[in-house]
Amino acid sequence: MTYVCTCYGATDSAAAEDPKISERIVSAHHDAPRYILAKADKGRRIIPAPFKNHTDLELTLIESLVGRNTPFSLFDESYGSPRRY
Repeated sequence: MTYVCTCYGATDSAAAEDPKISERIVSAHHDAPRYILAKADKGRRIIPAPFKNHTDLELTLIESLVGRNTPFSLFDESYGSPRRY
């Protein structure tokens, strides 16, 4: 089982064992974490997952290391999604 979170932006994910099973995720802020399963569960290999194991502060640090900014600010109170600290 693999955990994937499209923290923001778009990703195309597919099951390695069956690449025909794929999903395109477009996310604004941790909207659609997924598990990609090695074996199908009730016929599905890509299933919803809980948000876990990373924070907005970590994302801000990682982006800054490559000279980019996140599409959200840690200090912008008008941002509509919950903070992930």
